[in-house]
Amino acid sequence: MRSFGLLALLLLATACAGSRATERRDRHGERQGRWSTYYDDARTQLFTRGRYRHGQPVGGWQYFANTGHLQRRERYRRYGFSDITYYYPGGRVARRGRARVVAEPSGPHFYWLGEWKYYSPAGTLDSVQTYERGTHLGTRYFTARRARPGA
Repeated sequence: MRSFGLLALLLLATACAGSRATERRDRHGERQGRWSTYYDDARTQLFTRGRYRHGQPVGGWQYFANTGHLQRRERYRRYGFSDITYYYPGGRVARRGRARVVAEPSGPHFYWLGEWKYYSPAGTLDSVQTYERGTHLGTRYFTARRARPGA
């Protein structure tokens, strides 16, 4: 019976610690653990949700429009890379690709890189754009082009 009481106390302490883990900081004052930010002071309109490790975003993050729909998801990887997916208001994928944040003398710089796939609101692949350190190199289109009358 005594072990049951200790187990219940341990479970209660763990549950409380999990709820306190929101918006905490490490010993250097850096953001740590799960964080949510809001558009309003009443904390009713969610803006972002994700996790920090020693002040750096890690893992999956969600970004919401002030209307409440999911705007984009980011999956933070090592060495400043992240995989990003943007959504249409109806929830379909609008575009997806990879980006990188690089520390530069003037401050951090965000670059798109590699192939970015763009989709129509119906969900079909429209185009693929290629980037190198944020510079657009070219676009390949996949949508059917209508033939001009008389051509």
